[in-house]
This record gives sequence, structure tokens and C-alpha cells, in this order.
Amino acid sequence: MKNKFILTLLLVTGLCFFKIQAQQVKRVTIIDDLETFVPGEGIIQVSSDPRITELIGLVSPEMSVSETDYVKTNGFRIQVFMSNDPRTARKELTDRGSLIKSTFPDIDIYEGYAAPNWKLLAGDFVSKEEADVFRQQMKKAIPALGKEMYIVPAKVNIPINKNK
Repeated sequence: MKNKFILTLLLVTGLCFFKIQAQQVKRVTIIDDLETFVPGEGIIQVSSDPRITELIGLVSPEMSVSETDYVKTNGFRIQVFMSNDPRTARKELTDRGSLIKSTFPDIDIYEGYAAPNWKLLAGDFVSKEEADVFRQQMKKAIPALGKEMYIVPAKVNIPINKNK
């Protein structure tokens, strides 16, 4: 009986201790990192409304985070091919996709069908300028596709750790 009482007391004490520890964990933001004093460097003090500080690091409503470490947001892709010819469109789309993938192995290719058109899209770009720079690179590397390349708005997949 005495052992059960002591065991129960230890269990309750342990749970209370862990609950207190969990409450003391502070969310570290970029503001906290900037305001941390580092000897030999300047002092930074950020003055802002506390409600703004609470929003830092949260995903905005127009962005959705997937389990694959990508953020899906509005951006641009390069439309490389579009056809509605039922006899040849699928083969051409596959051939051109393979050509682009072999020339630019790091670029993502998206094949799609929206009746009656087959489309081949390349890349995930946040800005139109970024897409245009890559479109120019593709024109130089694969001149045969140059006349059919257009920058189109799309929902794109941006890696969360892109700048790391």
C-alpha cells in the first residue's frame, strides 16, 4: 500500500514537472535571433506590435504546406508544348518532356490534359522574371522549342528549404 502511494506521488510529481517544462518552452523567431547579443557585433532592437511578432513564422492562408516539404503558392511555369491533335499530341508531349529532363535534370516537368489540349509545363518559379531567365536558358539549349515557350501563371511547388 505504501509503495503504491509513493509510486502515485512520484508519477503525479513527474507529470507536473513535465507540464511546467512544456509551458516554459519559448518559440524562437527571427526577431529573437536578431535581438540576441553577440560580442563584437552591433545591437539590433526590433520594435513592433506584439501581434505582428506572433505571426512571424506562420504560413499565410494563401499558401499550403504539404508533407513533402513544399509550399504550394501562386507562381509561374513555362509552357513548352500544347496540342489538341489526338493522334500525335501524347507522343510529342512525352518526347519533349524527355528532351527537357535530359537537358535540365533538376527541373520539374508537368504533363497535363485539359480537354481537348495536352500541355507540357516546366519549372516552378515564384516570379515572372525568374521564369523568363530560365526560358532564355532553355531557348539557347533547345532552340527547336523556342517558338512554343510561354510563361503562364500556375500554382507552383516551392521547396521550403530552397535557400539553405
